Amino acid sequence: MPERVDGEGRGPEPGPGMSRRSVLRTAGALLPGLVLGVGAGGTASAASVPEAATAAGSGIRGAFSAPGYGWPATTSRAPVAAPATGVLFVLTSAHGRPLAGRRVRFSLGSFHAARPGLWFEVSEGRKSPGRHGYLDLDTDAQGTVVLDRWLRYGAVPTAAAGARPVVRAQLVGSETILAAAHLSVS
Repeated sequence: MPERVDGEGRGPEPGPGMSRRSVLRTAGALLPGLVLGVGAGGTASAASVPEAATAAGSGIRGAFSAPGYGWPATTSRAPVAAPATGVLFVLTSAHGRPLAGRRVRFSLGSFHAARPGLWFEVSEGRKSPGRHGYLDLDTDAQGTVVLDRWLRYGAVPTAAAGARPVVRAQLVGSETILAAAHLSVS
């Protein structure tokens, strides 16, 4: 039976009014946005993540092969996507052993601002490739993921778009960011 928030306590809902369930649903929908808006600084907080970190309590470690990567803008007037080569991620256990077959989520910080210059391109099963801000990939037998096949850059420099993008890596199902590296197209 619906309950009203009217200061009169519980009882059947006689007419129009706001139900307790509606109040809780609205608060639940707004809470993540409020927490993110107050607690995080967007790209600034992502950029301050160390190059290698450990997932809380698991001993799993991740690192990119460099603290930052950069590529020259493409010179073509057509929207050409060039492979952003050289971005390598390594996932290891606490003892330094490679972790094979683990699903890792790679995401681009400031994706909407950097999108003309950087994106993940996925074309499997599609007529035309899609541009995305994140991608889930599995580590190989050596615990590595090479992003050359999916990470693309274009003709728009990231500075012109007002973006300072980073690529972040985290295990799928975890909120801990294992590694982050700066990206730029100039």
